[in-house]
This record gives sequence, structure tokens and C-alpha cells, in this order.
Amino acid sequence: MKSLARLPATTGLLLLLSTALSPAGATGVEGLWCGTGLLHEFSLDLTQSSPEEVTGTLARKQRKRELHGRLEGNVLRTQSTKVGSLVLELDGGNLRIIGGDGPLALAKGLAFIRASGAACERGS
Repeated sequence: MKSLARLPATTGLLLLLSTALSPAGATGVEGLWCGTGLLHEFSLDLTQSSPEEVTGTLARKQRKRELHGRLEGNVLRTQSTKVGSLVLELDGGNLRIIGGDGPLALAKGLAFIRASGAACERGS
């Protein structure tokens, strides 16, 4: 097996680009995220259909809201719904709310963490 140092420069560049342009991309927002702190009853399930386009569901107990958003670097901006919009930033292992409008904007500063399994563990 060749080391990356011995690969031709074009091959190394292609490997780098294919990783950066994959749906999970450099940001890696796809998947299930679980609310922390005051958001402990919430989950966010995201799917990246392209490097920029994201769809998902924001859920709390049995209520669900469909989300559509756009990724710009490590920032996800969702469209406005009747409860507002969200601006989330991927910050290490957290997806932190950094802005938005409507009632959802009140959660600014709170975060979601990536689920460790197929569901979010709910505290009592």
C-alpha cells in the first residue's frame, strides 16, 4: 500500500476533493443530533442532499417540524417557519444555535450533540 506522500500530487488532490465534496462533507452535519440543557426534549435529524442543501426534522416529544436549510461553511441557516428560523454553527462535536428569529431564537447559545445511537437518550 502506497503512503499518501508517495502518491502523485493529482491523486492526493483528488482524494482531498472527494472527501470535501461528499454529502457529509467537511462539516458533517448529517445525522441525528440531541438537544442539551433546556433543549433536552428536542432532537434534530438532518440529511444533506448536496454539499449545501440540508433537510431535516426538529422534534419534541410527538411534535415534528420539517426544516430546509443551506450550509455555508460550518453554518446552517434554516428557512423561516411559523415558529421562526435557526442559524446553527458546527463547533467541534456541537451544533450550536447562534441566531435565528421567532421563538426559536430564544434558544441562542444552546446546543445539540451528535447522537451516540439510533435515538436520543432522554433524561427524566
